[in-house]
Formats: sequence, C-alpha cells, structure tokens
Amino acid sequence: MRITIDDDWTATVTDDPLVIRPRFDFRDFRVRVASYADVQERGRFLLDTFGSQPWLWDTPDELRFDKAGRHLVGAEFQIAGAAADPEDSARLPATPDVRPGGLRADEARDFRLEVTTELCRAPGDTVLTCLRDLDVLDEPLDARVGIAPDVALLVQHGAVVGWSLTDPARYLTTGFAAPDP
Repeated sequence: MRITIDDDWTATVTDDPLVIRPRFDFRDFRVRVASYADVQERGRFLLDTFGSQPWLWDTPDELRFDKAGRHLVGAEFQIAGAAADPEDSARLPATPDVRPGGLRADEARDFRLEVTTELCRAPGDTVLTCLRDLDVLDEPLDARVGIAPDVALLVQHGAVVGWSLTDPARYLTTGFAAPDP
C-alpha cells in the first residue's frame, strides 16, 4: 500500500514496524517513538535522518526516515489541545483492525506532516486518537498501519489523516525517560 503524507510526498507500507516502545510524555503532550534519550541525541538523530521536523516556532508531527534505506526510524506526535465531544469520539470507526507495518519513503526529501487538531478519547482513555479534523469521521478508514507497538497511523483515501495510541497509561513518562509499565 502506498500512502500520501504531504500532498505529493508518499511512502510505501512495509512488513517491518518499529520495535521501539512509545513514550507518552504527558507533561509536553506528545508521543515519541524514537531511540534517542536526550536533547543532544535528538539533535544528532534529526541530522542523520530526513522527513518532517519543526522549523523555528512550528511544531508539526514528525516522521523520520534513515537516509540510506529510506525506512521509518522514528516518529513524534503532538497531542491535539482540545478533546472532541464524546458524541464525536463515539463515531470513530472500530475498523479496520491495526495491521503492523513500517514505512519506506518513496524519495529522500523533507516534507510537512501537519499536526492533528482533534483528540478523540475512547471510554476509560484506553485509546487516544488524534485526527486531522472531524470530517475524517464522516467516511470509513482505509487502513490502520501499526508503525510501532500500540501506535498506528490512520489512513483514509490513501492519505494519513491521524494516529492513535492504545493503552496510553502503559507508556506514560516525562521528557526522554523510558516508561515504567
């Protein structure tokens, strides 16, 4: 499956999801799926990879790929600031099931991954889902690509329209610390 991330930038779904456990930094309202452990390592990581990344005061969601093989090596997602109404969250489709898979960039160049704007919370906060906008709920999803343990990209009409984190309490942490299950 080929997915579109930024209008004309595409990646192909592979059979190799990341094995890195996500870190749900509740204080900074972000989910990190990357192996760096501090700010210096993050800086080197950004220099050694390509993809989406922040510029000045901008804070988009991030997908980062290695330069040699163009495979996904990390991600960082901002949690949307406002939660959707419970009625809207209830409309979030339960299908399709998550299919584990990595991504391979079709070309090595930077792109923009817009930050999501809507947070849908499942009952008991068992799943946090962030969407591009609530219009996503008007049609079925094409796929849920499980890029890492309990982290999935949501695909509709061949484009990434959001992401989800299952069992977020299991991955709670602060800063770059590893979560304590």
